[in-house]
Amino acid sequence: MEKPDLLILGLDRQGLEIGLAVATLGGQVIVAYPEESATRLAIRDGEVLARLPDCTDLAAFEAHRKAILEDIRRQRSQERLRAARIRVETGPARFLDKRRVAIGDVTFQPRRVLLATGCGSAAPQAELLDLLERGVVPRRLILRGGAAAALDLASLLVRLGSQVTLVSETPVAPDLDADATRLLLGDLERRGLVRLTGMPPARPADLPVWEIGAARPVIEDLDLEKAGIRLKNGRLVLKNGFETGNSCVFAVGRVANPDSLPDASAVAHLVGRLFFRRSGRYQPMPALRLVGGDPGIAAIGLTEREALARGGAQIARAAFADADPADVSGGFVKLMADRKGRLLGACLFGPRAAENIAPLTLALAQGLTLSEIARLNLPPGRASEAIRLAAASPARGLLRSSKVQRAFRFFRMFG
Repeated sequence: MEKPDLLILGLDRQGLEIGLAVATLGGQVIVAYPEESATRLAIRDGEVLARLPDCTDLAAFEAHRKAILEDIRRQRSQERLRAARIRVETGPARFLDKRRVAIGDVTFQPRRVLLATGCGSAAPQAELLDLLERGVVPRRLILRGGAAAALDLASLLVRLGSQVTLVSETPVAPDLDADATRLLLGDLERRGLVRLTGMPPARPADLPVWEIGAARPVIEDLDLEKAGIRLKNGRLVLKNGFETGNSCVFAVGRVANPDSLPDASAVAHLVGRLFFRRSGRYQPMPALRLVGGDPGIAAIGLTEREALARGGAQIARAAFADADPADVSGGFVKLMADRKGRLLGACLFGPRAAENIAPLTLALAQGLTLSEIARLNLPPGRASEAIRLAAASPARGLLRSSKVQRAFRFFRMFG
């Protein structure tokens, strides 16, 4: 029976980064995944859709789609993994007990097991493969669902010229900022999106309906109960974000958290935790949420509703508009901070939202306050100016304080 240092189940990007790090240290690493192409696994996992930039036409979509798929093929090819001294096994995997894992007919007893199987697509698998692998854009369709994934997919398809009807019996994307969601829906409706609260009673028989549900971790057929790993509502029960109930089994990437992008900063911590007995609680980066294209929504940390529920939160806003500061239709930034002004979360709506939120992501990681953000030397642009204005708004509010104004009048008497 072989006893590798690390057995990685799946091709999740974060899992492979950890595998490459362990192989560089001289450890024996085995990657096992089903007999399915890496690109199809990435499409199902939502990675390809998340990596697509703002595609405003079919030509740009086709070029970016092919480039992303080629990058995934190259980075996760068996040749590259073997060149990095990582062994590849294909076939179904399942736990036999807390220490042993069977891959096909071969049994392994690894020191550590890393679950990196990703999550299942929120959209129908066959239709998503047609769109992202083959580039087949539907002429018209119905998207049924109220999750953020439905809004994200609707945004892409509308920009590619599809006639999209979004059907949701509940509010769309309730986990996102309500103002940003309303503005994005309004922009899509001006481009042709139709919104309904129920399925149309009569529709053409050839009109496809895509049911958009919640992303779910791919853990079927792994026999996790034999390994002593608990589930709750179909998801892994994890401690510190990565640790399962089995001290030898860890989970990374979207199988651990299907609702957000993986935390890239966790790789070094996990390598130390797995093989150097490094203890201590890991503080993960706040989840980054990206929806839509141009314009789009980018949010990190607490939403306005979550911040206000904590009590004592400050909400600072600023619009992108050059003429009318109250006009947020062209874009806005919203900052959530605690009583002392420390940033708790941020939401940005507008063009190139995913790029423009980058300084706020760093500010949140470093624990900056609003006054410190206002002093950052950001590159020129409407989004940067809006960030500075929003961050400086609490300080400007002090100028309207009667106490500060009395102090001003007092010192004015001395010339």
